[in-house]
Formats: sequence, structure tokens, C-alpha cells
Amino acid sequence: MDFFRRLIPERSPVRLWYHKISAILAAFAYRFPASRLRVIAVTGTSGKSTTTELIWYLLQKGGKKCGALSTIQFHFGDDIQENETLRTTLRPWKIQKYLRRMVREKCEYAVLEVSSHAIDQHRLWGVNVDVAVLTNITDNEHIDYHGTVADYVRTKLQLFKEVNLGERKPHIPKMFVLNRDDTRYDLFNDVMVDKKWTYSRHKSSDIQAQKVNYTSRGTQFFLRIPNDQSDISIPLIGEHNLENILAAITVAVSQGISIQSVQKSLKVHPGVPSRLELVEEGQKFSVIVDYTYKPSALKAVLSTLKKLCKGRLIIVWGGAGGRSISNWQESGQILHELADEIILTTDDPYMQDPRIIATLIRQKIPRREGNNFFEIEDRYEAIRYAILTAQEDDIVLIAGRGHEKIQTIGNKKIPFVDKEVCEEILGFAAQQQLIERP
Repeated sequence: MDFFRRLIPERSPVRLWYHKISAILAAFAYRFPASRLRVIAVTGTSGKSTTTELIWYLLQKGGKKCGALSTIQFHFGDDIQENETLRTTLRPWKIQKYLRRMVREKCEYAVLEVSSHAIDQHRLWGVNVDVAVLTNITDNEHIDYHGTVADYVRTKLQLFKEVNLGERKPHIPKMFVLNRDDTRYDLFNDVMVDKKWTYSRHKSSDIQAQKVNYTSRGTQFFLRIPNDQSDISIPLIGEHNLENILAAITVAVSQGISIQSVQKSLKVHPGVPSRLELVEEGQKFSVIVDYTYKPSALKAVLSTLKKLCKGRLIIVWGGAGGRSISNWQESGQILHELADEIILTTDDPYMQDPRIIATLIRQKIPRREGNNFFEIEDRYEAIRYAILTAQEDDIVLIAGRGHEKIQTIGNKKIPFVDKEVCEEILGFAAQQQLIERP
């Protein structure tokens, strides 16, 4: 199989036709289940998973039985199944299978996280999307696959064009939810559709956040919607998460969920697994686990934590295999600019040499070993060092792998969950009185 993958490039017409034929067969085999659901597709560079999870949550809490497929997990109403595939958007046979299950379980809605790879590879063929949601578009992402930023943007735009061209379901208009603050808003807004909703932190829009207050425990803001307004509080951290929250609220309001329901639901939101997830063990510093690995997301997360951090901002991070050199190096430069201390370690290198990945990243980190920079190849030891050297008011960010349970190094598959490792080290450190608790 690997031989054929090397022989036929990922974006060759042969490979793309194979994907399309597979998607067509899957849609017919499962009898087009999307035709019996209101389908919401969430795309963009960052924030897709969080936005997808928030939309599912608000619709479900608002009385609309809802299914969802995200990078993190699958929802079938209240039933939750972990996504162990590591795919943002599943292969067509899985998508159609899970959509059929949603129909069987009488879901009214399906929320799908959609990557640019999935759009390009026709994985949503036969999935009649009713609402397309744009989180944001950032340059220099997935260039290893698309080749150019223009092609990446064009691929994202294709989803919106296909929504408008899709068959209308009875009494269900085609709709866009667009980020008014995004630099490419006008490009997406130029696509025709039945109805458009906009959200913003800074500009006039249908859904707008005002008087925003960010804390290390959550976000509070004043929300304006058409013909109503409310104070909103949610235990999610940071400006980038506010963008995700507004996108989800916009979808919910567009589907008839009241602002009172939104307010009540968000106040008790349990948080999104491995998206700035706080590891609560009672120590005097904070340990946070996050899935962030892309340069734009790293910058957003580190900028957010930098503003909230009273001590040092310490990051444990390593470049994942299969990424472009520019992706690794841009990330390294962002770490140097925003983190007080960097611990460079191993992510999932797959078949690439982790030492070569680290060498390429180091080229953009002009710090000497020991000068707030440490290279510790073993991820467990890197996390242990970060936690055991953290002091009061520091923030330790464990980034890159998030909810993933298996670390792949060459042919080895190692059980490894960042949050569980943090809990184990914190527990041991407290028992041995290596860290002080209040």
C-alpha cells in the first residue's frame, strides 16, 4: 500500500477519482442518509473541532437532537464515542455509516467538521449540506498538501459553492455562517446563498460580542443578536475561543435556539477535551493540555496565555511528522517570540527521524541549551521536567497531541495520553512533596 502511495501522488487525478468513486459507492450503499438530516459543515484553518463541539452542545441543550463528527469525538444524540482515527474528516464509508446511525436514532441535525483534504478528496459527495460555517482562514497552512495558499483558499471556497448549488430540502434554506473579522470574509460573502449570518468581535454583524473580559478560568462578554441581548459567561479561555463561541452561537440562533437557552447552556459548559484543558491537581501553577500544533493556532494560544500568565509561560512541544519544514520552523519562531521557556520534544514523528525534525525547528530558536531552552527527546521526561521545575503562577502548556492516545515513532505505537501523563506526574510529585500545594 505504501508503495502505491509513493507511486501515485496524493493529489493525482487517479487518486482523486478513486476517492470520488469510493464516496459515490458509500452514499448509494447507505441510501443518502444526509437527505433526512439538517447538515451543518464547519470548516476553516483553526477552531473547527471546538466550534463543531459547541454547535452540537447548544443544539442538543436547546432541544434539537443532534449528531456530530469531529476530530475529538462522535455524537449520536447524548451517546458519545471517541474518535480514534485521528482524522479531522472521516473516509466516506464511515461518514455515511455514522450519518445513517444518526437517522436511525432520530437525530434532526448532523454537525460535521470538514477539512480541506476532505473537500479536495470528495469525501462529502452525496452529503447534502444545509449550513456552511467558516471559522477563519490563515496563510501557510497545509501548503505541504495544497502547494499554494490560493489553492487552499479555493478548496475551502468550493464547499460554500457546493452548498448553494445543492438541492433544497423541504422548508430548509441554504445558509452561510461567516466570520466578519476574517481577512477573506468578502471572498466567501460573494458566494450566493439563500441566507447569510455573520458574527464578529470587532465589526457590525448579526451576532456580536462586546465588553469582553478574559480570565484564566473563562470568558465573559455582552452578546448582541437581532432583537435581543444578554450577558454570556463560559469556562473557555482566550480570544480565539471567543471566535469559536460566536460561530456556534450564530448557528444556534439561526436554528431557532433562544438566547436564554444559549446563556444557560454555556454557563455550565464542561469544556472541550484537550482544547486548553486545565489539569486540576491543586498545585500553585497551571498545567494545560492543548491539541495545538499549527503555527496560527500556536500563536493564538500562546498569545492568550501570555496575557493571563503572572509567572513564566512554559511550553512542551515538538513538530509532528508529515508536516512541511516551513510549518515546523514557523512554529519554532512563534515559540521563541512568545514562550518564556521552551522544552522541545517529540510529537508523532511517524517514519521521520525526530532528531532531524528537532534540528530543523532549532534553526528558528536562537537560544542556547539551558537559556530558557531545553531539548528533551523523550516526551514523558520533557513533561516531567516542565512540571517539576514550574513555580507559583507559572503556566505549563503541553501542546501538540491533545486527546490522542497513541504516539507513533517509526514502527512503534506507544500508549501515551498527555493529560494522563500530567496527572500521574503531578500526583507523584505531590506525594513526594516535590511540588507545593496550597
